[in-house]
Amino acid sequence: MSELPLATRLILEAAEALGMRGEVLDPEFGYLFEITGPGRTQRFVGGRSPLNDAVAARLAEDKHYSALLLARAGLRVPETVRCISPRGPSLTAYRDVAGPSPGLALAERLGYPLVVKPNRLSHGRGVRLVTDEAALRDALDAAWDLDAIALVQERAEGRDVRLDFVDGQLIAGYERRPLEVTGDGVRTFAELAAAFDARFAEPGRLAHDPRLIARLGARGLDWVVPRGETFRADDAILNLNGAATASLVTTIDEPLRAACAAAAEAIGLRHCGVDLKVRDGAPPTFIEVNASPLLLQMYNLGWRAEALAAQRRVLEAIFAS
Repeated sequence: MSELPLATRLILEAAEALGMRGEVLDPEFGYLFEITGPGRTQRFVGGRSPLNDAVAARLAEDKHYSALLLARAGLRVPETVRCISPRGPSLTAYRDVAGPSPGLALAERLGYPLVVKPNRLSHGRGVRLVTDEAALRDALDAAWDLDAIALVQERAEGRDVRLDFVDGQLIAGYERRPLEVTGDGVRTFAELAAAFDARFAEPGRLAHDPRLIARLGARGLDWVVPRGETFRADDAILNLNGAATASLVTTIDEPLRAACAAAAEAIGLRHCGVDLKVRDGAPPTFIEVNASPLLLQMYNLGWRAEALAAQRRVLEAIFAS
């Protein structure tokens, strides 16, 4: 391949800035490499962080298990139930309790809207907001195509924030915001979106967001937005892999930092990314805690110096261990 993956390049560039030496061991794809720093050499596979042990990293991959641990630590999480696929072969021992019944029961008790998501995927894949039983059943079927376990959970309110930590200290963060454009009567929606956030200039990027395409309807990406008319892709599920952008977060208050540190400790993570909903005057709601968070979104949003500074802090922690 002509270029290393961005995750690899970020770590190698951060290592060079710290006076460390990097070597790519898999030049064909670039995901296996090693860094030689003070006193030792550390191997890497992609962006996986050696700061986290295998059990903690596995727990973080399981949204349901990690939420159980967060709730046990006294942190707020959305009320959630598991729905096991009735058709997958991997959980045949649980066939008698498989199907949509737990999700339907939660809907009966809490009402709609609810969020449906695969238990172990990332990047917003398979996540849907549902507003009635038909949509709930359809979302579960779609989630089961991706994972043997689907989660149905209450919708959490608040600002959508992502914060990354090493050993309880904030190293990076951003607040997700909807894509918003105001027409000039000349440019198409796609052209306005690219001017708003350069990531949307990537070919096919916007077309791959089904929620955006549904909101645009027949007007499509080639719609010339009338002068003064504003279109806001306001969605309950903001995803930087879709039609969402972000603003940089550089500082947080001590109660929020302490709550995030408690979340990391509950799962056993030294290096983590926390997705949460934040409301003034209320405790945060923890949506997910991810092991080995990548800094690619920050880098691609234009905060390259901040992404590299955060990556240097990860490497410093690794070689100080």
